[in-house]
Amino acid sequence: MKKTYLFLPVLFMTILFSSCSDDDDVVDRLRTISDIPINAEVSIDYLPINIFEIPVEKDLDLRQLIENELGTDETLDQVEEVELDDMDIVLVSANDQENFDFINSVTLGIRTDDLEYKEVATLDEIPSGATTLDLNTIDGVFIDEYAKSESLKLVIKFESTEDASNLNLNLKMQFDAKLDPSL
Repeated sequence: MKKTYLFLPVLFMTILFSSCSDDDDVVDRLRTISDIPINAEVSIDYLPINIFEIPVEKDLDLRQLIENELGTDETLDQVEEVELDDMDIVLVSANDQENFDFINSVTLGIRTDDLEYKEVATLDEIPSGATTLDLNTIDGVFIDEYAKSESLKLVIKFESTEDASNLNLNLKMQFDAKLDPSL
């Protein structure tokens, strides 16, 4: 009988700790906002032949795009661990180009006036005849401080064999974010 009483606290502690980890998963899932869709129109006047992957920078007001999508600017102040989950680049139009055959590879990154460059998505081999590029996002790269910045720059590194002008692109992005538990 005494052995049973000694075993009960161990059993109770095991149940308690194992149930906490399940509760943490539930709480984590409740805090997560998945697949926040953001679309951005980007125009690039000229992309030269670029065998050395010299980057091109474009301003991107992600904060405003998120506000437009969700209807409030306060959302970014309430989240942490913002991560790019999916990224497509759609060729809307270009002079002398009907698809992305002029590009061999592309890497997208971001930076701000205060934060260093960070890669977020890549595609090493461009499919022939593609008008939409489904980039591979980099897991575990959190961009919440970048998204909150008003000086966000989209940095496009690419290797190309032809030049292109008057490109109009649609960036289709999906983000995951976690609500800040301290709020």
